[in-house]
Amino acid sequence: MAAISYAILAFALVGGVVCLAGAFLLRRWSLVQPQRFQASVPEAGPASILRWEERTRVGWQRILERVGRVFGPRDSVRLSQLRQRLTWAGYNNPRAVGLFIGAKVGSAILCGYAYTLYGLAVQRALPHLLLLSLALALVGSFLPELWLRNRTQARQREIQHALPEVLDLLMVCVEAGMGFDAAVGRVTQHPEAHRSPLHQEMLRMHLEIRAGRRREEAFHALGERTGVEDLKAVVGAFIQTDRLGTSLGKTLRVHAESARLKRRRRAEERAYLAPLKMVFPTVLFLLPVFFIVAVVPALLRLLEAWQKIGR
Repeated sequence: MAAISYAILAFALVGGVVCLAGAFLLRRWSLVQPQRFQASVPEAGPASILRWEERTRVGWQRILERVGRVFGPRDSVRLSQLRQRLTWAGYNNPRAVGLFIGAKVGSAILCGYAYTLYGLAVQRALPHLLLLSLALALVGSFLPELWLRNRTQARQREIQHALPEVLDLLMVCVEAGMGFDAAVGRVTQHPEAHRSPLHQEMLRMHLEIRAGRRREEAFHALGERTGVEDLKAVVGAFIQTDRLGTSLGKTLRVHAESARLKRRRRAEERAYLAPLKMVFPTVLFLLPVFFIVAVVPALLRLLEAWQKIGR
């Protein structure tokens, strides 16, 4: 190994030991208090789902946000589409657009330089350096997009899964004599409200109505923030019921039964697709092992017999 490799390893080792020792002292040593290194901040009021912080606290988030402002799209249409996708994923903060663009740029830079750093580590010239670096940078720029799509799909599945139970609770509250706003407020106090995206979105809608927003606009905003077609249909039914003055309990009962039936059908579809999805892992992983276990001993015996015959 060359002298420069020893130097890099020594620097990384010493730096890691120093960082670990400093973190251990800050956490364990009573004389060193991390609060002394923090600026005094006045106590804030209770956190609200309708408010965001004026400034980003973490340093790397501020850096990504500045990079996102520089490389972000200037077209209002593309900007609104990206903001809508982030809202579907659960990021309602206006700064999420800049952070996402900055994450794409940072991921592209890191992946693009990974091949170059590998060449420096092995101390040799790598072939097709520029081409592979550009290809890795392109792949790195698509990684946040893949993450955002997966998170959006997972969140929408959670909303679809929780929709029947929420409609059932609303139906019970309304049929018990509560108004719709009071029923929504009661449902959002459910223990699942701390972890269910649907409960959080309904809480946001409830707070918007209490803050003075029109109920119809709050309903439309609820459907647009989630991007779930089943919830949009329910929201449309709520708006029609509010306009025409029909029975809200019957509407909730019908849509709760429909949502429950759709959830059962989705579960049945997944159950029917499970054997088909198991075919490919079976063919790729299990059949070669079975072939080796069943055929290789016989082949070895045939080879031994041929060798004896040849002698």
